Formats: sequence, structure tokens, C-alpha cells
Amino acid sequence: MEPPQDGSSNFAKELYEESFQLSKPGTESSLSLGNLENDYGSFYGSSDEEPSEAYSMKKDTENRREKFHMLGYRDGISAGQEAAAQEGYNVGYKESVLAGYKFGIVRGVSSALAFLPDELREKVIDEQETRDQFKKLHSSVHDISTETALKLFYGALTTKQGKEKSGEEGPGSSLGSGSGSVSATNDLGSYITELSSLLDKSPKIKVRLDA
Repeated sequence: MEPPQDGSSNFAKELYEESFQLSKPGTESSLSLGNLENDYGSFYGSSDEEPSEAYSMKKDTENRREKFHMLGYRDGISAGQEAAAQEGYNVGYKESVLAGYKFGIVRGVSSALAFLPDELREKVIDEQETRDQFKKLHSSVHDISTETALKLFYGALTTKQGKEKSGEEGPGSSLGSGSGSVSATNDLGSYITELSSLLDKSPKIKVRLDA
């Protein structure tokens, strides 16, 4: 039979047991960490929201990069087209301006002579045959519209380029030359040639054909 224990001894025993439980390593800390994980989630990003946000940011970056690439391609193509168009314009202007200038002289000179009174025309052009040829030249060039003149010039230019590539040379290969027959011409240069020939027969008319 055990001896009776007083209240003080029971209190000391309970206090000792509680102190012993608290003194075990990791007991309270494990409990605290477990509670924190349950309440706030892992300290190392185990939340489902963080991967979703990172994926969204990555996708947005890729979309922006693709958008800027497309803008760059578009601007590059646009700049290339403008440069090509400008180069084409420069070449076309260089090749056509002289022919257009000379054809304008033909129209101007023939028109001026056509509207002179007969007595004045006879004073500047001695021979009747030459006067008739000037009249015919005037009618021919004024029957040509701007669109037709452009087609004639382009046709003569492509023919000339084709002959240059094949190494051929022949009459009428230049825009400034022709057969001398206005009625059979298919080249603006033939009108220049015809005017030059008529001016040689009319020394009183002073016209400079060179630009």
C-alpha cells in the first residue's frame, strides 16, 4: 500500500511532465510550422497562383515580341517599296525627259509655223514643198495624244533595250533617229529627225534642238 501523497507532490509531478514535453526538440517548432503552412501556404511558392502569374507574364512578353517583329517587317517592306519606287522614277525620268523635251519642240515649232499668215510663212520658208512638209508634220504630231506618245516612247525604249542586249544595231535604234518618214513612224524620235531635216532646208528659222 502506497503512502498517501499530498497536493504539493502531485503539482510538482504535473509541472515536471509538462516541462519534459516542452523540452523535446522540434515539438513546438514543428507544430508552429505546421500551423503556418496550413494558414498561409508554403514559404517556397507552392501556391497555385504564382505559376499561373508567371506563365501569363511570359506569354505577354512573347506576344509583344511577335508584335514588334511584325511591325519591323512591315516598316522594312514599306521602306523597300518606297526606295524601289523612287529608283524606278529616277530611271524613268532620266530616260524620258529628253525625248519629251524634243517632242515638245517639234509640236511648238510646227504649230508656230502653221498659224503664221501665208505671206509670212513664205518669207521664212522659201520652197513650197518644205512648207507642205511642215504642215504635214504639224498635223501628225497634233494627232498624237499624251497616252499615245507615252506608248510610242515605251515601245521604242523596249525595242532599243532588246537590241542592245542582243548586240544588234540598226536604223531607228535611238530615240533621236528614225526613217525620216512621218507617216510611217512608230518612234517619237522620228519626229525629231523630220524637224531637223526641215530646219536644214529653212536656214531663216533658228531652233536649238539640243537640251
